[in-house]
Amino acid sequence: MGWTGKEGERSEYADLVRKLEAARESDAIEQALTAARDRLNMDASYITTIDARHQTIHAIVSDDQDAVRRYQGTVFPVEQTFCMRMLGGEIPNMVADTSAEPAISHLAAAREFHAYIGVPVKLSDGRIHGTLCCVSRDTRPSMQPDELHFMEVLSGIVAARIEQAQGDMARLTNRFA
Repeated sequence: MGWTGKEGERSEYADLVRKLEAARESDAIEQALTAARDRLNMDASYITTIDARHQTIHAIVSDDQDAVRRYQGTVFPVEQTFCMRMLGGEIPNMVADTSAEPAISHLAAAREFHAYIGVPVKLSDGRIHGTLCCVSRDTRPSMQPDELHFMEVLSGIVAARIEQAQGDMARLTNRFA
């Protein structure tokens, strides 16, 4: 079915569809973040995008609304992040006590968050979109490999949803180009 409206209507329609797609993507990501935080019994879970210089927290789920307001949308230099060190292999995916991990114990985040678990969000073409992570204000000496596996499964679901949204947008853009 083709579009027969005026140019302004086409743009308005495309904007509306983009917003709907973003809402559906956001819902899926929020569900994954809630599942991670609840299943791992952590204080917060979040998803980032990351490049050579910056990490951006795009979504965060926490009962602490001050933390949500403080970190949602925040852009950090990568040298200040746990995630870049995890992606680079400097720290393991699970850190039970951030103060005991030499590669991150000096970071400001290690003074606030004392346990970390993070996994890459890897797209099907191998590119790293960002990370899916959880943090706790308490140490977590009892972290288990099944918690990491759970995060890896959620990361795969998030990556698939991101790719689906990107594909939907590409099809819509091509359709009305």
